[in-house]
Amino acid sequence: MSRFQSKILLRRVLSRPHHLVSLVQTIRTLGKLQAHPHPSVRAAAIACKSALLGKFSPEEDVWIAEVESLRRRASRSKEVVRIEDFGAVSPTSNLTAEQMYQWRIVERTVGAQCEGASKPLVWQALLFQLIRQFQPKTCVELGCCVGISASFQAGALRLNGSDGHLWTFEGAPALAEVSRRHFKEIGADVDVVVGRFQDTLAEFLTDHAPIDYAFIDGHHDEHATIEYFEQFLPHCGSRAVLVFDDINWSKGMERAWRTIESDARVPLALNCGEIGVCVLDSSLTDCVRARVPLL
Repeated sequence: MSRFQSKILLRRVLSRPHHLVSLVQTIRTLGKLQAHPHPSVRAAAIACKSALLGKFSPEEDVWIAEVESLRRRASRSKEVVRIEDFGAVSPTSNLTAEQMYQWRIVERTVGAQCEGASKPLVWQALLFQLIRQFQPKTCVELGCCVGISASFQAGALRLNGSDGHLWTFEGAPALAEVSRRHFKEIGADVDVVVGRFQDTLAEFLTDHAPIDYAFIDGHHDEHATIEYFEQFLPHCGSRAVLVFDDINWSKGMERAWRTIESDARVPLALNCGEIGVCVLDSSLTDCVRARVPLL
């Protein structure tokens, strides 16, 4: 067992010692999905189970170690950056779309931003394994932060050995610059698109369709999340993965996820706890819904 497998399994037990029954149920549910006749259902189940149990190949371990080392260095950084914040601010805020569009300047250290916004290893492993399993070509991330998630996803694309590529969108120029430095430091091949999602995404989707994979993060608002879902749908390929972050972040985000997972255009939807995974596959005629919390 690799050190990352051990780390993830230990974190499972320590973080939820009273939820071992739920953990066992998740593994059983994923086992059933893994036996499904359709390859997209099996691929999603394998990705979730690999992330849950921390199952990585030796070459995957090497890349994960590199990104985790980058995360530790970023978390210790005292560099102060001025950030244009376009998001929902907090789970209890009631900002309008117009108020969110008018950015607010906040100052944080790179370390604080990394600690507060970068996903823990199990969620990074899920993104990593989804890309490994589905082998997407054109990949999008909304919300770059300091580049940790993008580094995991770019690493998975590299290990796939294909011509897959990741574009990550970031509203704050200072964070975009920090991310570019981090990508260069570890050799991650990522393009950064700077600007409000509302101003940059539509043209990109038109120019780069079909989209095979998207990690939708960075704007934790109910209506905006549903709008991004609707915006991506017509530009997705015949087999695409849409991943939604922080689906339990607020009541509004919970409603947004319920709307998305119940949509008839989504044949497969997995509620993984903090993250929701949708697989759009034109050959999947079943409607598969499952709750498989990874934490």
